[in-house]
Amino acid sequence: MLRQILSSLPRLLGYSFLPLQDGAYPRISLQRWLVMLAFWPLFLSYLAVTWLSLALDHLLFPGFRRLAVRQPVFVLGIPRSGTTFLHRLLAGDQPRFTTPTLAELIFAPSIVQRKFWHALILLDRALGGWGRRLVQWVEDRVFAALDDVHATRLRDPEEDYLALIPALYCFLLVVPFGDPRLLELTRFDHQASAGQKARFIRHYRGLIQRHLYYHGAHRQFLSKNPSFTPMLETLAKAFPDARFIACVRNPDRAVPSQINSILVGARLFSGKVETSWWRQQLLQMLVWYYRHLLEALPQLPAQRQFRIRMEDLVQAPDTQVLAMYQQLRMTPAADYVTWLQTQAEQSRRFQSRHQYAADRLGVSRGDLARHFDFAYRQLRYGTAE
Repeated sequence: MLRQILSSLPRLLGYSFLPLQDGAYPRISLQRWLVMLAFWPLFLSYLAVTWLSLALDHLLFPGFRRLAVRQPVFVLGIPRSGTTFLHRLLAGDQPRFTTPTLAELIFAPSIVQRKFWHALILLDRALGGWGRRLVQWVEDRVFAALDDVHATRLRDPEEDYLALIPALYCFLLVVPFGDPRLLELTRFDHQASAGQKARFIRHYRGLIQRHLYYHGAHRQFLSKNPSFTPMLETLAKAFPDARFIACVRNPDRAVPSQINSILVGARLFSGKVETSWWRQQLLQMLVWYYRHLLEALPQLPAQRQFRIRMEDLVQAPDTQVLAMYQQLRMTPAADYVTWLQTQAEQSRRFQSRHQYAADRLGVSRGDLARHFDFAYRQLRYGTAE
């Protein structure tokens, strides 16, 4: 895998600094040059440290490779469809589930790194906790700009897709690099070769095993990744006892929301963003997401899959989660049921601040009706007018 990653770096370097017409950034701006000049040293350092740490795990903690991954639960579906909300509701069932935090995914996917950071935290506590307060002050300011799109902090449960960045299996890398080949990951089940699928599963299984080794092999691993939707069949085959929970949403809201959120990231990496390129690519991606989900999920036995509409989840999260537990043949603890009811009350008072106008993004009602007619009908949404 390392050989493939190294062979990909020159291509990513070209898309970072050259005005390549097939890429996301065909016009190179001064902002993009400056941002990428700062980004590349950080990215290469990140790759080196992460892969060295993953390799050290085999020497220092070889027992992780013998752990069985039993009945993992995957929260996937359409981006911007409530997967984060559902993920955090399920993560509240702590005796059952274990799920990675943002800090672990970015800074500690390996056991070695987790041990290192844990020792540093203990040292900081002994010295009065000034380091923790400093980190909290910094993250509140760094992440505050993204709160309207996706509120998160280092200790929050987050998408473990981020841990696949060092292996270049994260399609979100298209945002900094603009390489259209990364979008092949959004049709993984149909476009990836058998060898690519095997390498992906081997690497991803190793990440899960490391997490269970550190947090407890007796618990179920909980994953949340809308970007795993195009990998549903591959994951279902690799983990035959896994459960899959799919979140969906009215295309009227999900499609413009996803386009807008990606454009927010694109504008960080370039002062000149071709919105038409992103709109076209993301529309095609989301059509495939809806279609693949509606075709592949029903092929699984009922006790392995559950589909939930965001509109229903927001209105009655406790009812929807308990219905999901019943279908997936899981028994919730009484304490967890009580906690769910508390969270349901709080969610009814929540108002999203993520505002956008679909027409300003170039997505018309006609576009939605033409591309997503099948989704409106199968998911019982009124067709876009």
